[in-house]
Formats: sequence, C-alpha cells, structure tokens
Amino acid sequence: MAKTILIIDDSVPLGKLIKSHLEPDNVRVKCAHSGEAGLALAASLRPSLIVLDIEMPRPDGFDVCRRLKADPVTADIPVLFLTANPMVSEKIKAFDLGAVDYITKPFKVVEFRARIRAALRARHQSEAVTIVDGLTGLWNRSYLTLHLPSYISLAKRSGNPLACIVVKIDHYEALVTKHGDIAAGNVVRSTAHILHSQCRAEDVVCRYDECKFAMLLAGANRAAAALLAERLRADLERQLSAQSGLRRRLTCSFGVADTRVTDEPALVEQADLALRNMRQVAGNCVLIAPDHKHRKQAAA
Repeated sequence: MAKTILIIDDSVPLGKLIKSHLEPDNVRVKCAHSGEAGLALAASLRPSLIVLDIEMPRPDGFDVCRRLKADPVTADIPVLFLTANPMVSEKIKAFDLGAVDYITKPFKVVEFRARIRAALRARHQSEAVTIVDGLTGLWNRSYLTLHLPSYISLAKRSGNPLACIVVKIDHYEALVTKHGDIAAGNVVRSTAHILHSQCRAEDVVCRYDECKFAMLLAGANRAAAALLAERLRADLERQLSAQSGLRRRLTCSFGVADTRVTDEPALVEQADLALRNMRQVAGNCVLIAPDHKHRKQAAA
C-alpha cells in the first residue's frame, strides 16, 4: 500500500514540484497551502509523513509542528521541515519540537527523495518493533493504547458511532495446562486469523493480552457489533476445534461496547468489563455493556 505524505507549504508551485519528485517512489502526496488547512488535513488523513515549511503566514511551521505534537490524533506523525533558512538555531528549534529531519532549499532531488525514504523507513521499522504482536502479526495493545484516542476523535467529528469488541478464548488456562504453551499459541494464532479474515479493511483487530483480542469497528453501534460478534462466535466454535487437532471443544466469549457507553479511552475497558461480568455462564457467549453514560445524562 502506498504511503501518504502531506506537504504543508504556502507555495502552490513548490507543492506541485515536490509532488512530481516523490510520486515515482510509490507514495501518495497531498498538499495544504496554509498551516490551518494542514492541521485539518493531517488529522483527517493521518499521513505517514508531513513535510512542513517554516516560513508561512500565521500559524508558521513551528506553530503547526507544536500543535501537531500536542494533539494525540497527530502526535505520532513524523515531521520533516523543508525551509530556505539554514541557521543552526532554527534547526535546533525544529528538532526540539520533535522534527525527524531538516532540509534546506534549494535541495538536490536525489538527496531529498532519499531522506524522505529514510524517514518513512524509520517510522515503519519503529512501528513494526513496538506495535505489532509477534505471535499473531496483529496490532498489539500498545498500538491500541496509542491510537484509540484518534479513532474516538474521528468518530466524534464524523458523528458516527465507534464500537469495540473484546474477545476471550474460553478456558485458556486449562488449555495451557493440558496441552502446553505451543498448542495454546497455535489456538491464539488461529483465533487471530479468523477474527482478521472476518473484518472489514477499516476495522482494527489487536491482540489485547495473552488470550484476549480487541476489535474497533468504525461506524458501528453495539447492535451491529453484537451481530458481528455472534457470527464470529459461531465461526470460532466451528473452526477452532477442527484447526487445532486437540480433540476438544474450543470456544470464545465476547464483550461489546460502543461510544454510547463511553466516549473516553475507557471504551475498551467497558467492553472487557462486560465480558468479565459474566455470571453463571460457561463461556461461548456475547455480552453487551449497558448504556450507563446516557442513563446518567437522563438522570441529571
């Protein structure tokens, strides 16, 4: 998939020139010609890299960078400054604000493209090490913690709901005790594959802990998420036992919440709480978090 680069520069011709230089490298280039437009586009696009001019009408590039890094939606996007100012003091200020590189104009095209590729590669390698689960290849809990505020913020701006499903492999401790860590790990991998294969491209599936997964469903409420959870429950019950070869029944349970329950980062915890609040249930079920938030608002 092509990476997206956002150019924030008040010079329209320069934006077009940079775009022509970078498109052969299989990247998508978007341009914003003011600081405010750049901030809005960065929040909606969440590009892989931002190339930012310093000398723009207010807000200038330094102010834009400061605001990008202060917003959890855009804080993790690397910023590369591109400016005509070669002063060391300006470079120091840029790096102190969190920039990953500082390129002065005029630049050599070959070097410019190489430094863009290096910035993209560094981000990809950093993310791969820290936010991908080694066993399943899914996003891990660190990714979820880092990006959940962004997904909630986007849901608020669009006026659409965001649902969360937490999935737990039933009786996992007994599985480990009887069959060992390797067999249990194979069940975790199979569960991850089934969950990921049943989701839309825009959904997020993460390994939440040893035997749990968390799913974020954009544009879905609890009712829609519960329908998906029920379908996944049946698929997992049917497929896991056959794939594991363990001659035992393997099932999963599901906790469901949405932004009607809470619009804070506690969304995942609410789905997990619904799952942990099982009473006299042997597993293989779907449980939905109650609408506490709106109940409190109605009572106020």
